[in-house]
Amino acid sequence: MLSSRSPHLDSRSADDTPTQPFASSGAAAHTLLTVGDGARQSMLRLRQSDETQMQSQDGGGGIGCLGAQQQQRQRQAVTSSGAAPRKLGTWDGVFMPVTLTIWGILVYVRMGFFISQVGVVGTIGSFVCGYTVTTLTTLSISAISTNGTVKGGGPYYMLSRSLGPEFGGSIGLMFYIGTLLAGALNAVAFVEPMMNNFGSKGGDVLQVLPEGPWWDILYSSVLLALCTVVCLRGAQMFAKASTFLSAVIIASIFMIMASFALRAPFEDETRGVYYSGWSAETLRENMWPELVAESYSSVLGVLFPACIGIMAGASMSSQLRKPSKSIPKGTLWGVGVTFVLYIALAVSLGSTTRRATLRSNYNVLQEINIVPLVVAVGALTTSVTSTLSGLLSAASVLQAIAKDDLFAMLAPLKRVGRNDSPTRAIFATYAISQVAFFVGDTNAVAPYTTMFNLIMFAFVNVACLVLKLAASVNFRPTFQYFKAWTAAVGAVGCFATMLFVDALSALASTAVVVLLFAYVHYTCPPKPWGDVTQSLIYHQCRKFMLRLDLRKDHVKFWRPQILLLVHNPRNSLHLIRFCNALKKGGLYVIGHVIKREDFGHAMSEFRRQEPAWLRLIDVLGVKAFLNMAVDKSDDAGARSIVFGAGLGGMRPNIVVMGFFNFLAGREAADGSMGSQLTYDGQEQHQQKEVLPTDGIELNTPISPTAYLRIIEDVLTMGKALGIAHGFSGLETQHGLSGLHIPAPTTDQAGQKKSSSALGQPTQYIDLWPIQIGSAATTAAVSSDGRHTYLTNFDSYVMVLQLGTVLHLVPYWNKRYTLRVMCFVEDQRDVDEEYRRVAKLLRDLRVVAELHVHYMRGAGLETYDRAVRAASSPSAVAAAAAATGPAVQAQHAVQPVPLPPNSRVRQHCSRTTGGGGESPSTPGGFSMRVNLPMPLRYEATRLEAVTTGDPRSLAQRGLPGRRRNTSSYGSSGAGVVWDLQRRRRSDGSMVLSNLYPHALAALTIEGVPGKTDSTLVSSSYVSSQTTLPDTEFNDMPIGTQNRILNEMMRRESSKGGGSTAVIFTTLQAPEPGTSESETKSMEYLRDIDSLASGLPPVFLVHATSLTVTTSL
Repeated sequence: MLSSRSPHLDSRSADDTPTQPFASSGAAAHTLLTVGDGARQSMLRLRQSDETQMQSQDGGGGIGCLGAQQQQRQRQAVTSSGAAPRKLGTWDGVFMPVTLTIWGILVYVRMGFFISQVGVVGTIGSFVCGYTVTTLTTLSISAISTNGTVKGGGPYYMLSRSLGPEFGGSIGLMFYIGTLLAGALNAVAFVEPMMNNFGSKGGDVLQVLPEGPWWDILYSSVLLALCTVVCLRGAQMFAKASTFLSAVIIASIFMIMASFALRAPFEDETRGVYYSGWSAETLRENMWPELVAESYSSVLGVLFPACIGIMAGASMSSQLRKPSKSIPKGTLWGVGVTFVLYIALAVSLGSTTRRATLRSNYNVLQEINIVPLVVAVGALTTSVTSTLSGLLSAASVLQAIAKDDLFAMLAPLKRVGRNDSPTRAIFATYAISQVAFFVGDTNAVAPYTTMFNLIMFAFVNVACLVLKLAASVNFRPTFQYFKAWTAAVGAVGCFATMLFVDALSALASTAVVVLLFAYVHYTCPPKPWGDVTQSLIYHQCRKFMLRLDLRKDHVKFWRPQILLLVHNPRNSLHLIRFCNALKKGGLYVIGHVIKREDFGHAMSEFRRQEPAWLRLIDVLGVKAFLNMAVDKSDDAGARSIVFGAGLGGMRPNIVVMGFFNFLAGREAADGSMGSQLTYDGQEQHQQKEVLPTDGIELNTPISPTAYLRIIEDVLTMGKALGIAHGFSGLETQHGLSGLHIPAPTTDQAGQKKSSSALGQPTQYIDLWPIQIGSAATTAAVSSDGRHTYLTNFDSYVMVLQLGTVLHLVPYWNKRYTLRVMCFVEDQRDVDEEYRRVAKLLRDLRVVAELHVHYMRGAGLETYDRAVRAASSPSAVAAAAAATGPAVQAQHAVQPVPLPPNSRVRQHCSRTTGGGGESPSTPGGFSMRVNLPMPLRYEATRLEAVTTGDPRSLAQRGLPGRRRNTSSYGSSGAGVVWDLQRRRRSDGSMVLSNLYPHALAALTIEGVPGKTDSTLVSSSYVSSQTTLPDTEFNDMPIGTQNRILNEMMRRESSKGGGSTAVIFTTLQAPEPGTSESETKSMEYLRDIDSLASGLPPVFLVHATSLTVTTSL
């Protein structure tokens, strides 16, 4: 409870935000007169209109009747609503509300306390600090107010529409509590001057009112109840009394200042009053601080509420004639006038009254006044107006928050009464204020009023600062004196003042704001208000995107940036989620092509589909961007998406497509792009939930040639390519979505237990890396006779990299084990391959189980059948005929050592193998087992050097490896293959000489020189005909794929476990494959023969390195 001697009184209401046009007495009077005059004028116009209508009825018939009905409706509308009130100006709409709100009861009962504690200098300094923060905040308020209309709720409306609902709701509710407490404290402060003048024990005027703590609560409750009644009756009642109340306050201020000039010096020992008049000695006595039982922070905490109230004018913006002119001008004038009055009062009181009087008598202004009763009435009137203002402003803010549905518990308060009066909010505010009277120690609550208002001021400044920094083109306030630095200094000043006044209260207030912010963020639905943070994020993103330079890109910082081309989202849900996990913090773009001949129709479909796709991304919870294109064909549209996806240094480096749908006549494909794309061979796409994109119009099926054109375009652009096969079964088999992921179980050593340790079948992510080699088909021969060839070790490494990235995702890490699966031809090569690959995995920091499989004698039915077919007499005769003189003259063969475990270009006809495969055109690819790894894993390039040395490369074969039996060439000069050490732009070595014999069996085309069939050694011919030793390397692609398919199927389910997804290498098509539908279908069938019947398979072809061993 506030005693008559307690200095800790927070008398001012917080920044008022009334929605009614009656902020001052002048405004009320003018409004009432205007309503009456306007109504009379409206009725006169209606009467004249009726007379005119009656005249027209004489000659107009039915038209006159219709006009009479319209006039009757107009008369009823005017009678029910009345004329619109006159708009307010700067004086009555802004200046008076701000001045009366700032000039509070602290002037009457605590000015002496300030001077007695911190002196004249300290008091002036405190006002300067408080008004600096207030003035800077006023500049921010002026900027926001002149950039748009501030509606009901005042400062809450400013913040919520500028910073978003989270800031607006949390800070607005805090501001409501601060305003409510300010009104309650003014009701408490009302008791002190009343008891000093009318108390039964010490009243100066009359001694009639009982005194005591419970009586004080009663008097405050009665005042609060009367103010509540006035508010419930509406703003008109308040307007009728505002003129008289304002006149009383102005008269009291005038009498206070006049008394210093007119009152003669006197002393009253009984009351402890020593008034010296204007005296330099008294001024020196009161000049400097002399703290007694107080601190600077506590004094500033009591004084700062005398500086607030600047929101009163801004909240009236909808009722002003010229808000952009009135708000800045009226608010700044109000702040300036009250500051001058405060400084004048501090200097006058410090120069005329002794410090002992100021310290002991808080009613000193009334004691030294020539008309003491005027000061008493002025103090009481100020308390009444502040209580009324606090009650109305708080209820207005509460109603505005309730209308915006930010807090569910406030929903009943959004209903309004007559004339949009916040009836329910007023009742709620009255109840909370009444409870505050029974807290016991009101002084303990008073600091939070200061804190809550400072928080509001701070975030108003923050809002303006963010708007300015975001450089939004629509932030164009007509107030020209606002700068970014003024908002920054104002915000910092508010936070610093909070910590200085009471650090504990500041931290508690901030904690409450954080809790309210989190509540609104997680419970409030999105609001269509606009959010300045989006503008700021855009501004910062643009700035940093400009600094993201592709020329500074380095393999050490590679990350997957995925572009997923999708046709039918219903059938691609699992692939969309899978790529979202695979991106692991990188860029993720979902692309879709709308294929139409008519661009106008396509754009209407585009505008219809775009919001549906965006809602789908939200529903699936994937962190992806959307990129849509309109074109006449799928491949052209996909090319546009690949070219346009991303921005600056953030562009996709992996393009992912679903596999081609062989059932082109049906539209039930797995849906990823090239078209309608993905053939999964399953009809497991029935989903129970309704998706936002279910109603979109799908494209017609894509052709094989268009699908291949997309692949060729992607590779030509230098992007990595991923083809997803069979991903429709990913969720149904392994629960990719909608399942709870249990926390990993740990043993005593803290290690994560595997699924088998928990009694569950182990589930795996299998990596089958295979190298692919191909001769360069463009400019194969340079001017100096050097030939460039590629062995795609990049794809080998990307398989390992993507599998590792997927395993880093918590979901996949907890449920699946990573395995690397390699294969060799013979069992005797297993140990050596295991050592090589294990070293590679250690160097690449890949943590995985390593398994090396062999084919010969391993029970692979497809492999054994292929070997038997190649060993038949007809196959031997065909091989011998292939080495005849005519063939030798056309294709002189240089025996080249085999690079196992790689895919290489074979320019001989395919041998009909176990699969009954027909001969193919030259230029295909085949896989090679057991390729030795380079010392530096960045190595991917091979160069062929032609020399005049006709020596055979047969002597340079790998020890223990079989020579290639299916290479040919046409060169008269001896062709010597060599490894060239070159450096990339990043300084890494392209190839080292650890394995100088790891050469791809690449055909050399167009080498100038003589044709000499004698270069073909007899030993080579004999080895060519030794078909019983036929290896995996010699088999056609289709046969190799079927062998690998059988091996993968067997290993995927071996040991009671199961494989969730398989990563392996994708063979690139020959250039020009898309020009032939036959070749396109052959290429697609080759891929399908590898992946058919397996768990979901992700095939990858890389065009650049993705990992390095260097620091």
